[in-house]
Amino acid sequence: MLKMFIESLKNLVSEPETIKYPFAPSPEPKGYRGTIHYNEELCMFCDKCENICPPGAIKFVVVDYETGKKEYNYNPYLCIYCGACVRECPKAEEGCLVQVETRTPPLGRSVPKGKELGYFINRIEDPKEVESKWREIEELNIKTKEEYKAYKKAKRAQKAAAKAKSEE
Repeated sequence: MLKMFIESLKNLVSEPETIKYPFAPSPEPKGYRGTIHYNEELCMFCDKCENICPPGAIKFVVVDYETGKKEYNYNPYLCIYCGACVRECPKAEEGCLVQVETRTPPLGRSVPKGKELGYFINRIEDPKEVESKWREIEELNIKTKEEYKAYKKAKRAQKAAAKAKSEE
């Protein structure tokens, strides 16, 4: 009983152990998995991150069929921050796809911007259009991948026909 009384007195005069949330942000725990950052110069467009992403927060859209160049689109509001895409990326050690210890701000009056977040989020001006624009990206992703596949198939057929013609 005496121990409890002494502990109570100590607590009355000491600084509280709690954080001052919502007036002060809570500190990030050690090993916090935050926003995914992307470096386009290092990307080899292997699509592994897109294929492994459980919620489908990463989508590539083919922009150039000749070179196979794709546009990285990332939706931080759909992401569950599991880190699967970073673990799957063959160039993650070089910094192509990394998970930083920062939070994406809540979707309110503005949308976060930055080259490292990809093309999608940088094109959004009104937070209310995030959902509808993401659906457009998903549809465009499917369409361009099918077109790219057909383009590659036609190129292979063209090469095969040219080879057969040269052998004659």
